[in-house]
Amino acid sequence: MTILEQRIMDKVRDSLGADRLERVIVYLDDDLKRAAERVSVGDVVIDMPWEGHIAFVDLEPKANWGHACSYLAIRLDGDEVIEFAAHMPPFLKAEASTFRMLWHGALAPDWAVAIGPK
Repeated sequence: MTILEQRIMDKVRDSLGADRLERVIVYLDDDLKRAAERVSVGDVVIDMPWEGHIAFVDLEPKANWGHACSYLAIRLDGDEVIEFAAHMPPFLKAEASTFRMLWHGALAPDWAVAIGPK
């Protein structure tokens, strides 16, 4: 894990809590988002309040499509994280996804990783 990825994971852990994090899978969008950029991802639209990254959190990796999940807007140069409730993952469209797995909780099923972006 790079230093940037570790800083992002620390912010995700602070936002979700260690117990909750053990049951989820976290995917990170590698593309840095600009302040005021409108990002359509899954079934949500996020207006980035600052420069930062978007993470997708599969809250129920044992469930099939259309279940509780969330997106996190993570500030690049600060500690702020905003969570957006959602029901759809970011990798539904035909184009290649810029999301990749960042974290696999110990209690999340191994097979769930296989359905994420390649």
